[in-house]
Amino acid sequence: MKSIARAEVQDSDRTDERSIWVHALSVGEVLSAEPLVKALAQRYGAENLVFTASTRTGFQTAERVIAAHVSALRYFPYDTLFSVKRALAAIQPRIVVIVETDIWPNFLYAVKKRRIPVQLVNARLSTRSFNGYWRLGFMMKPLLSVFDTIGVQSDIDRQRFRQLGVPDNKLVMVGNMKFDQAEAVISEEDRRQFSDSLKIAGRHIWVAGSTHEGEEALLCQAYRQVCGSGIDVFMVIAPRDPQRAAQVCGIFRRGGVDADAYGEIEQRSVSAPVVVIDRIGMLRKLYALADVAFVGGSLVNAGGHNPLEPASAAKAILFGPHTEDFSWICQTLENEGGAIRVSNSEQLAEQVCALIENEKMRLKIGRRAYGIFCNHRGAVDRIMTILANKMESDHGRTENHS
Repeated sequence: MKSIARAEVQDSDRTDERSIWVHALSVGEVLSAEPLVKALAQRYGAENLVFTASTRTGFQTAERVIAAHVSALRYFPYDTLFSVKRALAAIQPRIVVIVETDIWPNFLYAVKKRRIPVQLVNARLSTRSFNGYWRLGFMMKPLLSVFDTIGVQSDIDRQRFRQLGVPDNKLVMVGNMKFDQAEAVISEEDRRQFSDSLKIAGRHIWVAGSTHEGEEALLCQAYRQVCGSGIDVFMVIAPRDPQRAAQVCGIFRRGGVDADAYGEIEQRSVSAPVVVIDRIGMLRKLYALADVAFVGGSLVNAGGHNPLEPASAAKAILFGPHTEDFSWICQTLENEGGAIRVSNSEQLAEQVCALIENEKMRLKIGRRAYGIFCNHRGAVDRIMTILANKMESDHGRTENHS
């Protein structure tokens, strides 16, 4: 596998001229793309797939979950005509598949000029994104017209793309690929390892995942409130950016709570009551280990994060008021009893206490979350049908012209 640690593609790094190019922006989009890439690899062969990501953390995540299923893993090119031209010359795609919404004008016009079909799948438009695109309506309509098909997650997304000028014959309801992700599970060996290293045997575990700056101070307040009620709970925090681990530890220590980074605990074999994860790739297992899961980016105005990882592990889920980036999923979980929304740190502490003290309620919420996760699977199959029809029709036209 070829791997390029920058946003350029070398002309010498050529792949099969009929490559399928799948692109995802960052961590969340890469994780969304994982089941689609696996399905494409099974059907068309990993040797015919190229995957790109735009951000460093997205690329690192792709190295972990995508690399084994593709022939090449690369950074997406800078959106200049020179960089885009080199990337297209190197990859020679027969089709481009963009996951969720990562729209670059020069790239789209270049693939249009070369008559390379490009599909937007798992597409969504948050209120914030829609308002931004609406203000650029004169520019967005011709850009969006480049896509052969836009596979949307929900009816709200379809309505918003329609308002931006996309005709109905290009809009297809496919659902959300995040429901097709692998279930969050943890092996007995990993469970024992975590239990031994963190000294958590017999304790209730509260996992706060994908937290943002400004949120950890609120979590510290909530944790102190939970402990003040007499409940013994072990807390694991996984910041969205693991490089913030030392900063997060400092926030808790200044709040009077002992906290250590996971790497420090591994070295010293002594566990603090709060552990901050300082590496990527652990959150799914941690959710599987949890009794209660809080999904971050939601107590502060960061749009929220994906609650389906803890849902896939049948965990009781909590999130804050700011879930704009996952509004349909969060609203569905909340409406159907698979999650609880809180407004502030005080309510968060109250709900953590209630869930830990009431095992029956905790398990009931977890089962409902898992049921919602299972009932909405199938987006990958619908997208695969769209892609197969497109590639077969293009292949037929090529043969007729030859």
